[in-house]
Amino acid sequence: MLKYKDKVLFIVVALVLGIVLGACGSSINSGNAASSVQPTNAVVSNDTNNGSNVSINNGASNNTNTNAGIAPAAANSGALNQTGGVLNPTGSLEVDVKSVVRAARPAVVLIAVTIQSNGNNGGIFGGGGGQIEQGVGTGSILTQDGFILTNNHVIEGANSIRVSVGNNVYAGKLIGREGTNSDLAIVKIDPKNGEKFPTIPLGDASKMEVGDFVVAIGNALGLPGGPSVTTGVVSNIGRSIQEPNGARLTNLIQTDAAINPGNSGGPLLNLRGEIIGINTAAAVNPEENVAAQNIGFAINVNQARSYADAWVTGKQPQATARPFMGILPQTMTAALAARYNIPAVQGVLIARVDNNTPAAKAGWKAGDVLIAMDNQPITSTDDLSAILDKHKAGDTSTAVLVGRDGSKRNTQITFGQSPTNP
Repeated sequence: MLKYKDKVLFIVVALVLGIVLGACGSSINSGNAASSVQPTNAVVSNDTNNGSNVSINNGASNNTNTNAGIAPAAANSGALNQTGGVLNPTGSLEVDVKSVVRAARPAVVLIAVTIQSNGNNGGIFGGGGGQIEQGVGTGSILTQDGFILTNNHVIEGANSIRVSVGNNVYAGKLIGREGTNSDLAIVKIDPKNGEKFPTIPLGDASKMEVGDFVVAIGNALGLPGGPSVTTGVVSNIGRSIQEPNGARLTNLIQTDAAINPGNSGGPLLNLRGEIIGINTAAAVNPEENVAAQNIGFAINVNQARSYADAWVTGKQPQATARPFMGILPQTMTAALAARYNIPAVQGVLIARVDNNTPAAKAGWKAGDVLIAMDNQPITSTDDLSAILDKHKAGDTSTAVLVGRDGSKRNTQITFGQSPTNP
């Protein structure tokens, strides 16, 4: 039986402080949900019919290129050259958005996959075993010889990949993927008769500010006629979400540009026409099971660049088996302090602590704020990630926490092995 879905995967994941999210691949007939708001112990799923509880993992290991059949990049394939192609904004929003669309839209592609469902558990779309199902997502062409950046969940489990560039269709080869510390993949298509593909340059997300205008382009709902365009602003930065496989995505960009099923893997662009994020998830209200309005999340392009550079040049991203604590962290803000009646201090809010994890054994509690580790101040999830990168499972670290009552305490935590390690 052949079933058609307008998206590869619509992941539902847990956002810090109870928001559950759905990856934004298109889904006209699949019934896949977007993200949602849910306090703790959220039930999350990779598809509509396959819900599962997940443990908190803020330091999962890298599982790059673990899929069989991933094609290695050619030794002399074009290196990731992101010079040129940058626009000069005029200050007129209408003019600048049109310029971005004209420059970037030709390099935004539709990625279609075929998946043979598992005979025991059903396919990633749900349904009975043995079915052949199809879905679509979005990607951005980075090089003229056809390297395409997308989400890992767009191509995960695919038996075949087809890429549409304008009216032309190409066979896609999976070059590399990372679905534990991130949600990224590179697909390669081969030019025909010496053609050169249109490309989109990668930008620098560190230069963006809350309030900056952005443009999202993707195959929303798999609608015919080419990618859809939506606009908005950078709503916030430094967001964290938890995916069903235990992966923790950090330093995400939040945007109010409409992100719908089908946008997964597509670019979030600044007004210079540069990719600053890879659209990945959208929020859902769990009580009504409907998408929240104007809350979408994109992977920070600065995190994606290291993977893309390595894969395009025929290398492998450096694998990092970061230690496991068992928490869901969020950069502390005054708004969070006011909302949850906790001390307004700089640090990382511990939004959730799983039972029987290193954090739980160390006495950490939801609502604590982590302000220092290894005698180094912690003001954001980026600071925490930098410290975790220096440790491995089995190491013990001293951490300073501020409790809900404002009291400060020193603790020791012994890092564990990520439950998602292969």
